[in-house]
Amino acid sequence: MDFWHAVETLSDRGKPIVYPKQPMRSISFPVAIISLTTLAIATVPLVLLDPDRADGLPMLLSLFLFPMIAGGLIIELVVLCKLRQQEPFWTLLWWPLVVLPAGLLAMSIGPMLAHPVYFDVTSSSSAAGVMLTFAFMVFLGLGLSFLLWALVVLPLRMLGLAAFDAIRGERVAAFRLYAPLILLAMPAITLVIVASVGDVEANRAAVVQFVLAVLGIPGDYEIVWQPGLWIVRGITLALIGSAIWARAASGARSKRNTGEA
Repeated sequence: MDFWHAVETLSDRGKPIVYPKQPMRSISFPVAIISLTTLAIATVPLVLLDPDRADGLPMLLSLFLFPMIAGGLIIELVVLCKLRQQEPFWTLLWWPLVVLPAGLLAMSIGPMLAHPVYFDVTSSSSAAGVMLTFAFMVFLGLGLSFLLWALVVLPLRMLGLAAFDAIRGERVAAFRLYAPLILLAMPAITLVIVASVGDVEANRAAVVQFVLAVLGIPGDYEIVWQPGLWIVRGITLALIGSAIWARAASGARSKRNTGEA
């Protein structure tokens, strides 16, 4: 099963596909709204937060996190368009790949000039190097937006559709609940573990140390936030328990159907 078939399977609600009259569809307007809104929101930390006191937080938010979120939402618009059997006009890429990065980089010039010591700007060449770093952050965020879409936006849509169908009294398959919860749990567990454990070097052994911390086994790490580890343990146990319940319910349903036959 390729990537697109997997997306179609996860998005399937058991309803017939209604093929549109128009094979092409323009989604440039909502994409433009997302891009311009991102630029407006990114202005706030760049203007209000001091990079020296916040240790670079405004640049991380405005040049990395916000573009990643915007990219994830734009990908969702494209996916919804494709699921409706329509091909989007790809002129929409002008907004996330040109307008959004150019606007963010233009707004980042002000903080760089206002805090030259923090950004180590001593000459025009060093300023150009800082701007290249900013550009790398922006496009890295846009690139990782595919991961954000797969692990956050897609499962949230799946849960929303499942909840909508349940409210309407329709039967909701177990995988429509369990699959998105697994996807959402992956970034949640990762972020909480990273925030809970400190003094771990970024290498392959770090994964082992994180596992040891979750299991409560002593290792070469330092616990920074103890409640975070209990949150991770709770999420893990909830996933395991729900998987066992789903398996048992499926087995009971199969036996019941076999008995009726």
